[in-house]
Amino acid sequence: MRLILKVLLRIVVIAILITVIIFGIRWVQTNRYSEYIATDEESVYVEPANLTFYETKQANMSVETIEEGYVNGFHLVPDEILAEGAIFTFGGSEGSPNYELAVQLANEGYEVYSLFFFGPGELPESIHEVPLDFYQEVLAYHEEHSQSDGPITVLGASKGAELTLNLATIYEEIDHIVLYAPSAYNFFSLDQQNADASSWSYQDEPLPHLSNQSGSMIETMQMIAGFITYTPVSYQPIYDSVIEGSEAESLEAARIKAEEFTGEGIIFAGGDDLMWNSSQMGEAIIEQANQIELHNYPEAGHLFSNKRYLGDSAGLIALGGNDEANQAALEESHAILLENLANWHNK
Repeated sequence: MRLILKVLLRIVVIAILITVIIFGIRWVQTNRYSEYIATDEESVYVEPANLTFYETKQANMSVETIEEGYVNGFHLVPDEILAEGAIFTFGGSEGSPNYELAVQLANEGYEVYSLFFFGPGELPESIHEVPLDFYQEVLAYHEEHSQSDGPITVLGASKGAELTLNLATIYEEIDHIVLYAPSAYNFFSLDQQNADASSWSYQDEPLPHLSNQSGSMIETMQMIAGFITYTPVSYQPIYDSVIEGSEAESLEAARIKAEEFTGEGIIFAGGDDLMWNSSQMGEAIIEQANQIELHNYPEAGHLFSNKRYLGDSAGLIALGGNDEANQAALEESHAILLENLANWHNK
């Protein structure tokens, strides 16, 4: 009995020591990366689907909040429209509608719809079999409410780029696409309760996708350890291991058929993207659709900003790049974006 008690006592002491060590590491890491942690409860970075957190009082434009079924977001109309048609912006897995960029484009004279693809309204709460059919309602809303006729450009970032490429293969109304840090494949759901389901569906059927079961358990355990110790987590090894662990047949089934899009487009990717290998997947996209231009920035990360990490109380995500390279990529890519939009929309 004494021996058993001693063993149990040692186990308890070890458990307490491990807990203290973990909390100590998290405290150190939290202070080290404090500038990257979103702490304001009333912030779009903490609650991106809350439409009331977005500043709709903007100079030189009107901004209308849209909450109609599958169509949720904002309609930005410049006081003076200088271009034909409309631009539709989508954010990524963080859940935003890419509102800041939408405001910038509206200030350039473009009519813009800044939209959610999950979160508010009748949209799914998470990225789990998001129905691509929602864009049919978007087009109907556009036809009824837009001030300017003309071409349609859809712009998406990260998971929103995966969405955008899918939409472009389905809807002939889309003339141009802009993909920031894209995927060439349909990946698994980001809903923890349905982790191995598809991110997307169409006409009530889930799209073929790459399964997270094909990935490396070692990479998964390293990711979990990173969250426990509040060490920056890179998702790139996870996505790479899923691609490498998938059979050729599965890869082809999950590949987004970019060749079915006949319009023009541009891709922006960072060679130091730590979310997923957008540079390599951008290459895969243009192999099938050579009318799309790829602009690769070897030292830039997933986002072209000074935020190399995104964090909250749960953990810290590594995005890659460095401040100088990200800023240079931001400035050059934005100039290229504006040049192409001006050509596409007859500005």
